[in-house]
Amino acid sequence: MKKMFYKKIKILLLLLISFFAFQQAGYCDEAEESALMTILQYAKNEKQEKKANFKLLEYYMREKDYDSAITIGNELLNFKLSKKQKYNVYYDLATSYLFSDKPEKALEVGQEAQFLYPKKIETKLLLGNIYKNNSLNELAIVKFKECLDIDDDNLEALTNLGNIYNFQENYKSSLEYFEKAQTEAVQHKEELSINDYINMAISAKEIGRRDQAQAILENIKKKDKKASLLLVGIYQSKQEYDKAINILKPFVYQNETDIEIYCNLAQMYLLSNKFNEAKDLLLYFKSKNKKKNNEVIDILLIEAYNNIYHDKKRVLMELKKIYNYTNLDYIKRIVGKVIDFEKML
Repeated sequence: MKKMFYKKIKILLLLLISFFAFQQAGYCDEAEESALMTILQYAKNEKQEKKANFKLLEYYMREKDYDSAITIGNELLNFKLSKKQKYNVYYDLATSYLFSDKPEKALEVGQEAQFLYPKKIETKLLLGNIYKNNSLNELAIVKFKECLDIDDDNLEALTNLGNIYNFQENYKSSLEYFEKAQTEAVQHKEELSINDYINMAISAKEIGRRDQAQAILENIKKKDKKASLLLVGIYQSKQEYDKAINILKPFVYQNETDIEIYCNLAQMYLLSNKFNEAKDLLLYFKSKNKKKNNEVIDILLIEAYNNIYHDKKRVLMELKKIYNYTNLDYIKRIVGKVIDFEKML
């Protein structure tokens, strides 16, 4: 009987373990926080209280609960801490303030962390990001270059410098840092972000390396709309309209109608004398957006009509529609001049 009883208990325990394992994803975080709070509540002395607070801080940082991390971090600064402990608290507080959009506090405690360990690269990276996020780009550049003085292959510092110089339109320097970052990423079997590749391509294009920009964008065109549109711009400048069209075609005739995609593709059709394709595309867009007038769509459509039908009356009628509905003064002014000009012919 006892063996049978223990066997049933064992089966029951296994079932319970399986159940709780299945539920773990939903409840373990809440349970862990509750357990840590309980440990803190029943701490018997300062040493236990400090240890419990550190565990809570570690938990909140892991969960990215930065408001709670700030509360616990400031509480810990009231304890007697070792140099390393104080550094860790300052670093976590600076990170939390950064992601809580409190740049002044992030900078203040970040500098405290740097004062304790001046040569730590993670603190320089953190301060660089604080400066960059608050448009203090020259100070950010200094910090990221200090990182490279310690580790000249640091991927985060290299990409940040590439992005800052791209923003400043110093495209030559931007490309140099992006190329170093790409080399480093390949060596460690990592990838730059899509935004890094886009800015790298922009920098290459702006200093005349159009083929390099094209190669970069070809690799990411299916992953990002902006990359595709930039590539279209390169093919347009080369008058390679069919290539531009093939890039944009997969994005159209779907549930969502992106006006930027449709306008660019219509323009490529018009430039390559595919006027019926442009007309059909634009009419499809209008059918999906019946309640919204759009001046650019209608002007492109007029261009298609003009080349297909060569009907002056129809063109004037469509122009008058735009003139009557538009709220944009400069569009009304230009369309009005075109209408007056057409009437004189």
